[in-house]
Amino acid sequence: WFPWPDKKTCILDILRHLPRSLFSDAQLQVILWGLSVLGVDNVPSTRILKDIDSALQSQYGIPSVRYQGALGHVYYVNHLPSIIAQEMANPHVRPHIHHYPEDAGGRLDQPWQASRWLYEIDPTIAMPMICKGRQDFYVFEPMKLMDGTVIVPERWYTKPSTPGSPSSDFEYWGCTWRAHPVVSDHTRGYVVHMYETMEVRASQFLLSFPHLLQTYRMDGQPDPCNIIGDRTTGLIETRGCGVLPWTLTNPAVGNRWRTLARGHRVLSYMIWLYCDDTSGNTSKKWNKHNSFLFTAARLPRVMVHKESSIHFLATSNIAPPLEMLDGIVDQLEYAQMHGVWAWDIEAREMALIIPAVLAMLGNNPMQSELACHVGLQGKYFCRNCWVHGAGADSSQRPDLAGVAVTNSDDDARSIQMGSVATDSDGSLHRDVTHQSKCKGRRSETMQDLVDRARRFLGANPPRTCQDTVNKLHSMFHEVTSGKGKTRYIKMKTDTGIKDTYMDVFVECILKHVKGIRAGSDRYTEAVSAITQGRPVEQFMSPVWRIKGLDPHQDTPVEILHVILLGFLKYFWCDAISRLNDTQKVELQVQLASFDITGLGIPPLAGQTLVQYAGSLTGRDFRAISQAAPFVLYNLVPWECYEAFLALSALVPLVWQPCIDNIDEHLAVLQVAIDHFLNCTARWTPWWFNKPKFHIIHHLPDHIQRFGPAILFATEGFMCRVQLHGLFMKVGMTGNVLWRLRMSLKACFHMSVVTRMLP
Repeated sequence: WFPWPDKKTCILDILRHLPRSLFSDAQLQVILWGLSVLGVDNVPSTRILKDIDSALQSQYGIPSVRYQGALGHVYYVNHLPSIIAQEMANPHVRPHIHHYPEDAGGRLDQPWQASRWLYEIDPTIAMPMICKGRQDFYVFEPMKLMDGTVIVPERWYTKPSTPGSPSSDFEYWGCTWRAHPVVSDHTRGYVVHMYETMEVRASQFLLSFPHLLQTYRMDGQPDPCNIIGDRTTGLIETRGCGVLPWTLTNPAVGNRWRTLARGHRVLSYMIWLYCDDTSGNTSKKWNKHNSFLFTAARLPRVMVHKESSIHFLATSNIAPPLEMLDGIVDQLEYAQMHGVWAWDIEAREMALIIPAVLAMLGNNPMQSELACHVGLQGKYFCRNCWVHGAGADSSQRPDLAGVAVTNSDDDARSIQMGSVATDSDGSLHRDVTHQSKCKGRRSETMQDLVDRARRFLGANPPRTCQDTVNKLHSMFHEVTSGKGKTRYIKMKTDTGIKDTYMDVFVECILKHVKGIRAGSDRYTEAVSAITQGRPVEQFMSPVWRIKGLDPHQDTPVEILHVILLGFLKYFWCDAISRLNDTQKVELQVQLASFDITGLGIPPLAGQTLVQYAGSLTGRDFRAISQAAPFVLYNLVPWECYEAFLALSALVPLVWQPCIDNIDEHLAVLQVAIDHFLNCTARWTPWWFNKPKFHIIHHLPDHIQRFGPAILFATEGFMCRVQLHGLFMKVGMTGNVLWRLRMSLKACFHMSVVTRMLP
């Protein structure tokens, strides 16, 4: 029963840390009393169990790291490298892990087959090396093929050995650049032609970089340590030959991971990072707790959302999400710089692990905050692109002058407004607008609404990481140079960028310089007292420090809140509000009589689905999406019914678990989305006051980049014990938990639970 002293202690220790049934000391005393009454000998006391638990936790558990946040709050974060090391040593998990991206030839059912992992992530963290025989081949190092060609690999991936073969039957491939030898009187070396790519099987590899160093003289080749530079184009440029300095590695040393690994394998560890707020109370009174969790993106779809696969990192009811993210990023940066040593239970050897964030998940408000975006209520309400809603001047889009935004498929995505753009007195077509009660703001005409609806469906320039960082630099500089709070607020409004982390420091600066004339020496000294000469990056959100992550494009559409708790909830509540009492009774009967054969769901509770339409869950709306076309016939107007039909056809395409041909599927999905939005517009364009009707437009791109939408769905996170059961049970099993103790105790309990899970 190692590491427990005996069987009784092992069983009692496990009972004390069941994820959904945490025992208080009083409850444990009752259990121990019952065992003694039943005549069980040598039952350990509560004190002995606590001592053993502390000893096991210190030796085998996950440590909780204390952080003094930059915004002044104290919080705790479970040690990310320790969780990764435990996963690699877990015999129930390790056999299912995939470390390499895969080119599945159009098939898409796992995240490592999608374009982000396969093409976009920095190769030094996506997968820096592969093993072939007794040689280790690293990216950005010269190596030799069987035919004598010298190449420099850019990234590694796998392919099925034969088309249609299972994923376990694969072979390694490399996307490589050709290295051309240059021999002259002045230099001998290689020029890497980055424009000249080659797809090479691992079976064609002959010599890795260390072996090439030992043989290049005998072969009469240049020294592989001398990389003269690289060329990105085959054209001879006017200045020299277009050769740029080689900066990807130190040519004399090679890939730095080779030195750090000391002959061991280097493996990647991709994660889905999730953040959301939840209540810590058992009552309905809201007690907001921000929580970070993650799951391994390298696990198959059937395992990734299991409770044992979702790991807790941090929670706090005082520290905002971006402040807690600062501590998590500190751990992530250190691990990406030095690696995480872990015992690989499958290979029976030590391995060096590199963690990386594949995407950041959450609901729309949380993803906007993580992406330093103003949110759904702003003029520029989309965190992914520059679409603008009511109140934004399309002619003054920030820093996008001269960018033509057109829709190449105008016919397929046109909004047919003929059925709704009519009115008895013609008021909807008048050019005259009436002033609203708000000073300086005019009411929106039907033409304005039509134009805004077209923007929802049209193509818009994407937001980029570098552009947002530049704007944040400019905004901070405006404050420190004395432009004032009004200017700062206007810049946030005009760009849709809002860094809540930086806002705290800006408010501190503005408070400190209040009453001091801008531009004076006193003003400069007051600002310097806050900034203390630190770079602007230290006052910006830590999300920009996550290597290889673009928070605008790597926060995929969250289908639970956009579709189930979005469109379906909007439409269902609207449909119920249109019915009289007699029709509601008829709808209840039809729902209760609905044949659910083949749907894999329990019989529908008609009265609940109608009476409590505004309080249903995602599971309820998933069932409604299948039943609505049959039970709403002749109960709602035809335009409304047609929109329901389009939405019900869209839902199974979005929740498709396995995509056999990604190009065909995305084409069908795009047509279904366009049809749904067109039907919605024919019903009434007022639905386009809801930003979610635009957000769905980005779903096909996110599926192509991350895999099927159910991979980045958040139901598994939301059902996890940390979010619903843990806080309540922690609050009940202890004394009064102060805010600081809440963060520490939650981290401690979940680190123990992680130790117990198989």
